[in-house]
Amino acid sequence: MIVLGLSGLPHAQDHLLANTADPHPLDVRNVQGLDSAACLMVDGRIMAAAAEERFDGDKGTGRFPAHAIDYVLRAGGVTREQVQAIAHGFNYDRHRRVFAASRDYFDSVLSGRTMTEALGKAGWSDVEGRFHPVDHHLAHAASAYYPSGFDSALCVVSDGMGETESLSVYQARDGHLKKLHTQPISQSLGFLYSICTRFLGFASNSDEYKVMGLAAYGDPEPYRRFFETLVTFDDATGSILVNWPNGALREPESGYPRAMRYLTEVAFPPPTQSGEVVPAHADFAAALQARLTQVLVALVSHWLDRTGETSLCLAGGTFLNCKANQSICDLPAVERVFAQPASGDDGTALGAALYVSHQQGSPYVGNAEGFQPYTGPSYTTDEVREALDERAAGVGWRYAGLTPEYYAAAARDLAEDRIIAWFHGRMEFGPRALGNRSILGLPKGDRIKERINSLVKFREPFRPFAPAVLAEDRDRIFRTRALAPTRYMLCTAGVRDEQRAAVSGIVHADGTARIQDVREEYNSVFWTLLKAVKERTGTGCVVNTSFNVKGQPLIMDPRTAIDTFLRTSLDRLYIEGFIVEKP
Repeated sequence: MIVLGLSGLPHAQDHLLANTADPHPLDVRNVQGLDSAACLMVDGRIMAAAAEERFDGDKGTGRFPAHAIDYVLRAGGVTREQVQAIAHGFNYDRHRRVFAASRDYFDSVLSGRTMTEALGKAGWSDVEGRFHPVDHHLAHAASAYYPSGFDSALCVVSDGMGETESLSVYQARDGHLKKLHTQPISQSLGFLYSICTRFLGFASNSDEYKVMGLAAYGDPEPYRRFFETLVTFDDATGSILVNWPNGALREPESGYPRAMRYLTEVAFPPPTQSGEVVPAHADFAAALQARLTQVLVALVSHWLDRTGETSLCLAGGTFLNCKANQSICDLPAVERVFAQPASGDDGTALGAALYVSHQQGSPYVGNAEGFQPYTGPSYTTDEVREALDERAAGVGWRYAGLTPEYYAAAARDLAEDRIIAWFHGRMEFGPRALGNRSILGLPKGDRIKERINSLVKFREPFRPFAPAVLAEDRDRIFRTRALAPTRYMLCTAGVRDEQRAAVSGIVHADGTARIQDVREEYNSVFWTLLKAVKERTGTGCVVNTSFNVKGQPLIMDPRTAIDTFLRTSLDRLYIEGFIVEKP
């Protein structure tokens, strides 16, 4: 069975821009259907998956994923005609009556026809006969449950919104997903966090991770009571309630005006974000983060107790919040956790494909080492050499191959406090750089956080960096249960007091770090580098941040990698066995 999975709503952003007079740059993502992507499955195996932003450079785009589709078909050696099912991570058509008052918007943005017509314009035939819309939250749940390897689990999905819901709870058993609970959009935790992100001067549906980072610098106490009143948990029904006054979410796609006015009344005038840590803003972020974590822990605890499950699957943009994930993973009732690395809407391309493939008799076939997020493009030695030759005037390079010499050179650079770019193998699916498209540094390097933030990444100075650490060194440095989310930088861990000086560059203001647990069976190339680093420094741990700069998607191809290397203060680029320097 050959299934193509898709995410995104091709006309959502165009509709917003055409119907909003002079939209603020921070509001251009206030739409449904962002993060378009494509995934190809053949006989239950994931052949390839990638987000459209990696190809067109438009970060978070929801437009028709033409480049991603072409890539996954090439990677799988499949033609358009051979695809037997096209799975889409939205199913608005069965909710048409809910949108009767906005029929033009429904027909031009939400209807499944927008995707089938886009496929037709791209040269696809017989689309209607192969098209399978999948409920948005069901696609999210499938993206976590099937790759988890759990026979039985509780699946929790939370995001801004699906078709008509914002949070769903499923019980998964023997390949089947049964919905137990759902919450409407008006009670959306995802919208709450997104609105507060915009209120703090960041881009909604984009910069929520910045608010999570800012929260560590604040004291939640000044705004604790406000958020405890705004967001409550009903233990009788297992529901989270967001008590917005005066129908504040009636216009979520035009800047949440009522909610913004309400926050201004109870807090402070919306700031223009300067990148500095302003105490009141940090306190507000801290109280928001604390309340999000509290109600998610209450919700998960309630439904674990009610179902008797001990395994947990998480998906939806809310569960990219690694601070909340840490508290969930620490619950005594939880024995196993899998959070989908592509928990945003790009992951619904994967989830829709997984669900339809299962329904069509081709259940997911996993890997012995667990779910692998390395599903994007890779490049040959000849392709890298060609890109280097094109830029011969700007770079010097030599080819060492993936040899002990190569790893030793990179480890020496890191041990001597240089900042390097590391580009190998297939690109990661999802927002985290997990060792194949990474910028690396020494955790105890001189002002390492400041140097990477200001000279390489060009981003806000308060944002933390994550460590990648050998599994053998993990427990010596960090306090963690080491559940599956730590493989994918989806869970923070406490840094042991006696180790803080040795890894000071990755310790956040609250004493935690968002770790990536690296093992040979997960990523042998990256693991080999960390082993070489350990030989030189005594610890197999590095600073690991995404290979990109502010506003740029994760770097995909060699030409962009070389160009980014040249325009930043990176010291060296290690790319598929080539050691690249600036003359």
